[in-house]
Amino acid sequence: MKLVVRIVLGVLILGGGLGLTMMMLTFKSSPPVSSRPQPVKLVRTFNAEVGDVSPSTYIQGRTVAKNKIEVYSEVGGNLLNQSKEFRAGVKFNKGETLLRIDGGELRLSLVAQRSAFLQLLTSNLADFKIDFPDRYDVWKNYTAALAVDERLATLPEPPSDQEKFFISNKGILNQYYTIRSSEERLDKYTVRAPFNGEVSQALVNTGALVRVGQKMGEFVSSNQFEVESALSAEALGMVQVGDSVKFTTMGTDEVWKGTVERIAESIDPTTQSAKVYCSVIGNGLRDGMYLNGIISSSAINEALRIDLDLLSESNSLFVVRDSLLKEVNVEVLYKSEKDAIVRGIQPGTKVLRERINNAFDGMQVNVSDQ
Repeated sequence: MKLVVRIVLGVLILGGGLGLTMMMLTFKSSPPVSSRPQPVKLVRTFNAEVGDVSPSTYIQGRTVAKNKIEVYSEVGGNLLNQSKEFRAGVKFNKGETLLRIDGGELRLSLVAQRSAFLQLLTSNLADFKIDFPDRYDVWKNYTAALAVDERLATLPEPPSDQEKFFISNKGILNQYYTIRSSEERLDKYTVRAPFNGEVSQALVNTGALVRVGQKMGEFVSSNQFEVESALSAEALGMVQVGDSVKFTTMGTDEVWKGTVERIAESIDPTTQSAKVYCSVIGNGLRDGMYLNGIISSSAINEALRIDLDLLSESNSLFVVRDSLLKEVNVEVLYKSEKDAIVRGIQPGTKVLRERINNAFDGMQVNVSDQ
């Protein structure tokens, strides 16, 4: 019996001590937990200047000579020597002789034909004096001015059908046009430059026998070129024929001005782009040169140009208001490879100059003065 009482008293004393300890712990305050302060992000901004903005479309392509011809021979003969040789890289001005083919035989034949024509006119002057006295002096002066080693002058125009029938019946018209045909053929023995340019390919040498229809080389314009590039489907509504283009190339600060000449109607289904052809003129350009271009189109009013990186996939960007980031939805009017034109930002708004990782609406920032 005494053992039971002792056990019960021990349990009571132990339980009372444990309860008293727990009660004392509840009155003890927890020590304050200190949190590490988060640093405020330093950002750079720019003040939005809303106004007229010209869309810039970036293109790339190689120059192709706008005037480029293959030179063929229409007559046969030996190629004659000349002061300026027909060689690759040699420049010629419009009208200068590119090639001369020996046409001595035809030239002598023309002298004989003109002599026969002069004899024909002389033998008919008496008939002109009798049948057409008022026209006698006209035909006499034409006959007197005829030189057998020069091109024929244009025949006097018959004022009446009677005179026209007369010169036709006498064979004057037939001989005249026969000689003119030979003169035109003799001109083909001399190949002249149709425009300012240079020889890009020479396939014949002085003294060589040239055959009819033989290719003798290629001749290209020296300062007029065309650049073929691809225009994205998004830009088709902005770029128009006549828009100005500025071209540059790597390794030089030279800038060449150009113009949009043509835009293809069809779109490539694989690339969703259309061909655009721009003309460019200037010194220092060469056929096959790789150029980068910026097309400036008609201005869009009340708009803002921003870097494309600042625009989110949901067409929004961040601005700073009272040291807090604010995400603003904008209307995207045009996108290029590098920038975008948007509307919906008030003038003077501080817009982020560069993208910030993990940015969110309401994020506290400090604005840098730089």
